[in-house]
Amino acid sequence: MKKLFIFFFMSIICLDVWSQGKLKTQCKFGFKFGSGMQTITGCPLKKIPRIAFMGGIWVQIKISKSWTIQAELTQIGKGTGLGLHQPKYGDYWLNLNYFEVPILFQYNKQNGYFEFGPSLAGLINTGEYIKGGALPYQTDLYPISKKDFSFNLGAGYVFNDKWRVGLRLTHSLLPVRKQLPATSHPVYNRGIILAVSRQINLKALRTRQSQDIE
Repeated sequence: MKKLFIFFFMSIICLDVWSQGKLKTQCKFGFKFGSGMQTITGCPLKKIPRIAFMGGIWVQIKISKSWTIQAELTQIGKGTGLGLHQPKYGDYWLNLNYFEVPILFQYNKQNGYFEFGPSLAGLINTGEYIKGGALPYQTDLYPISKKDFSFNLGAGYVFNDKWRVGLRLTHSLLPVRKQLPATSHPVYNRGIILAVSRQINLKALRTRQSQDIE
């Protein structure tokens, strides 16, 4: 997990140094929260999408008139099962929780933006069961990977300097679990997330703190 935090901060430093040579500008900083539907591929069991939540912080750096790069550090739930109904006999549930670091390239046009880029996630914890029965495979022989390397594609709308909303699709590029019995391919995470972002004006906060001290 420490490597993931190091990756996040090193990404910010590298992006900042690179952008200074392209365009002199200050970083934007904020937080975000959202929810969406998550599921997995390559599973032989009956399953339904999982309603999962995410939240974290982001740093955005302008690299040209239309392009920005955004690094995030979020906590996000993935997996499948336990949607809006009580689990029934045979329903399968896989609860995966990650710390995730997306690095996104964003094209900005008026009040809208389009984004794409990879993300690296570290597994925090996991839970797995099937309602009223036993799993048809041994979990120790089919462990969940500690990392999830994914690709993200999304778009959003900017309301003002503080608030924006975005919709993002994500899919694992590498399997998070090897191929299970009675399946034709390994297990991948995939999902869709709707999130709201709030920018924090650090300069205004420092000015306000100075005024309070005086």
